[in-house]
Amino acid sequence: MRFSSLAAASAILPLALAQEQCSSVEPPTYPEANPYNTAFLPFVNPPFPDLTSTPSFGISVKTEWSKNKYIRRAGMDTGSTGVVIGGGLLGLSDSTQFDRSTPGNEYLSSSGRLWTGYWIQADVTFYTAERDEKGRRKQVVTHVPILAVNESSICFAFAKQGYCSDSDKTSVSEWPTDIHYIGVGFGRGSVQQPQALPDKVPFVNVGKISGEDVEDIHQGYILSQAGIRVGLTSDEVAPFHKTKLDVRPDSKSNDWQMVNMAIRIDDSPFNYGKALLDTGINQSYVAVNQDIQSEVKTEASRLIKNSPRVLAPGSVVEVFIPDEKNPIANYTVTVTGNPTAAGIEPPGFVMEAPPSPSSTTGPFINTGRMVYNGWDAMLDSDCGWFGLKKH
Repeated sequence: MRFSSLAAASAILPLALAQEQCSSVEPPTYPEANPYNTAFLPFVNPPFPDLTSTPSFGISVKTEWSKNKYIRRAGMDTGSTGVVIGGGLLGLSDSTQFDRSTPGNEYLSSSGRLWTGYWIQADVTFYTAERDEKGRRKQVVTHVPILAVNESSICFAFAKQGYCSDSDKTSVSEWPTDIHYIGVGFGRGSVQQPQALPDKVPFVNVGKISGEDVEDIHQGYILSQAGIRVGLTSDEVAPFHKTKLDVRPDSKSNDWQMVNMAIRIDDSPFNYGKALLDTGINQSYVAVNQDIQSEVKTEASRLIKNSPRVLAPGSVVEVFIPDEKNPIANYTVTVTGNPTAAGIEPPGFVMEAPPSPSSTTGPFINTGRMVYNGWDAMLDSDCGWFGLKKH
């Protein structure tokens, strides 16, 4: 198949219109819902969040160089950016003719997993719960580059070096057929991940809903315990408390940084930095300045692989978004070491090294997915607002 300039323009036009209405002081006026500017996509593996699994969707992927491929269960990750599909799953190989002009990679720091391949244009289709008169599920078609993976490996050295030699890699697989991942995070771009840009996020690049080009769409999404709503409308966003996001330095106007936060542990002074509400992992990662780090009590984890140092039971973690003075949300976790499926306590708060002077985030918390037991989240991709709604 070919991707017409008209299809590309239909995805770009709503952004251009929305940016004219954007303000750094208050959220925009969102459109009223119509059949072609919003849709709800249910998870195929509820309930969410779950201590043991990532929320997932059934998707179809079609490119100019491969037939339409239905994938029954692709995990959704707000901690990474970009749809990643094993090249072998698409029928690609060393001998296949396809566009190799844009090499790229995705690196998952929590697992050390490195995927390398080529970004190729694709239609990625999601499915609603609604069915048409013939019993077929209605579709939401997104237009994004996907990473067709030609090599998968484990390489923890990539986090420090930004590259991996063959000797650094383990568990190497060529043209894998078992990779299907949907990265929908924002603010994930870095020196090591320069291609983690909003053009790779399917939920903010919606082109068609129910077979028709989108109409009056405000690109963005709402993440709830039941699934994802694409396309922001006035009625759906009204209950959310919102905060303005900053543009990522030296990037484009809709490439937003992670949301600001304030954190303290055991009545320490507040540290200020960034928060990532990550659906891809169940544990939390915390980096605070040395004066606080040196005072906290830790122990080897009983619940997390490789037994990293985690906050000891009795520790108290307080998080305010975007800060403690004007929060849109805040929560407190007293560590028990025995998290439940219904609570917001993660299996552990892994204590990372204090941020270096060159850190782009400063102090940092990756909340892990269990925080979604407390809130739904909203991303306004066009205008740069982040929202939370308490359950």
